[in-house]
Amino acid sequence: MKNVFLLVLFFCGSFCFAQKQDLKKTIKEESIGGSLDFTKTIEEKYSSAPFIRFGDILYNKKDFAILFWGAKVKYLGVESLDEAIKLWEEIHGKKLTKPENKALKIGFETKFE
Repeated sequence: MKNVFLLVLFFCGSFCFAQKQDLKKTIKEESIGGSLDFTKTIEEKYSSAPFIRFGDILYNKKDFAILFWGAKVKYLGVESLDEAIKLWEEIHGKKLTKPENKALKIGFETKFE
């Protein structure tokens, strides 16, 4: 019985790891020019606004798109802010600036209903 339990745990762990890899792959594919690229949507919706207020903070359009990206990847199943930051930096090939990092954090921690 103990061996069966260990075997089930092994397969569960392998399945969860495969799902996590698929999630990261999907996020990478959709983040530039895909459904997770909010730059165009925000530019269209707020074309005449130089800044966008969210809570008590004003964001430029680029940072506001990062905020939305952070919220969406959290909703999709990215479990930690550090993982989201690492993923964004990997996708875009650069480090987040302080304002970008703050926007991603706000988006990741915001509860949207």
